[in-house]
Amino acid sequence: MRKNTLILGAVAASLALTSLAAPTFAARQRPTPEQRAEWMMKRLDANGDKKVSLEEIQARASEAFRSFDADGNGQVTRDEIEAKRQAFREARKEWRAARDKTGAEQTAAMGKLREMRPVMLPGMRPRVFATADTDKNGSLSLAEVSEQAGKMFKRRDKNGDGFIDASDFTRKI
Repeated sequence: MRKNTLILGAVAASLALTSLAAPTFAARQRPTPEQRAEWMMKRLDANGDKKVSLEEIQARASEAFRSFDADGNGQVTRDEIEAKRQAFREARKEWRAARDKTGAEQTAAMGKLREMRPVMLPGMRPRVFATADTDKNGSLSLAEVSEQAGKMFKRRDKNGDGFIDASDFTRKI
């Protein structure tokens, strides 16, 4: 009888703990297309008009290019892209280690993570890099990155009005 009581108690305790953890797992659902569109608009809409223009995309691509061009020679190589990604991975490890700590260490780790976060650079992925590298010299120039950003903009501007708004992010053709 005592053995059954212990087993029943263990089962009840595990069910109680599982029910407490369930909301945490439910909160980690994938974002909806609308949520992703909202996040994208916040990141790209520099003037706050709820639309993204080609000029805003070009400015963002130029900013991204400068952050990846580590040696400042006006060219971004695959090695520079990988170095930036590796620096972000290291900053993320430091941030995870500092999450248990409080105060200045945690704040410093979060600041470094934000500074190192990888911005999207047209051509980051190897296949796109090869396509964006129009002169086939093994590196991307600002002109090549801007051209690729323009192509991405045109693909996203589904209604062809010259602006990307939230509906362009969720509209299927």
